[in-house]
Amino acid sequence: MSDGHGAVDADLLEIERVQSGDEQGLVALMERHREPVFRFCYRFVSNEADALELTEETFVRVFQHAGRFRPRAKVATWIFSIAGNLCRDFLRRSKKRGNDISLSARIPGAENQELIEAVESPERTPEQAAVSKEALSAIDAAIASLPHKLKFPFIFCVLEEHSYDDCAEVLNTNRKTVEMRIYRARKALRAGLADLASAF
Repeated sequence: MSDGHGAVDADLLEIERVQSGDEQGLVALMERHREPVFRFCYRFVSNEADALELTEETFVRVFQHAGRFRPRAKVATWIFSIAGNLCRDFLRRSKKRGNDISLSARIPGAENQELIEAVESPERTPEQAAVSKEALSAIDAAIASLPHKLKFPFIFCVLEEHSYDDCAEVLNTNRKTVEMRIYRARKALRAGLADLASAF
């Protein structure tokens, strides 16, 4: 996600080009944001092909609905709001929802960091960090069961490390609400893993 002021200005210039029907504006936005949008989608659906399709659809929607963008928000957060809605709808349609999300999945081309690390307590000992396959499966099921309003900020902020303020923009809410939803997401994950308390 683009955070610098100059990058934000560049995004605004490109979205204005898209609004005028210039496809090169879309190309520029894709070059800048396609990778982080793909990572975000992959975190949501844990399937590379589906994530690629959702990423492409995100930018199709950007082109189709560019006229709806208002400069009060960052272009990048608007793009992520589109991606988040597409991921939500995809999971609602999916008959394999329970198997689509894996906290132990690794992102293609990314660091070898398991998603389980985002749920772990910083006070964990090396012994506690040895999470079993059974625990990972339970975590998969727990995060799959999170409602979208908790899942989105958890993935966006905790797993993808975007700011709470940017998340608040995407969700059209405030930072306090984002903080509360992430707190509730963590609490729900731990409650769903009560039988595996020793792993947390």
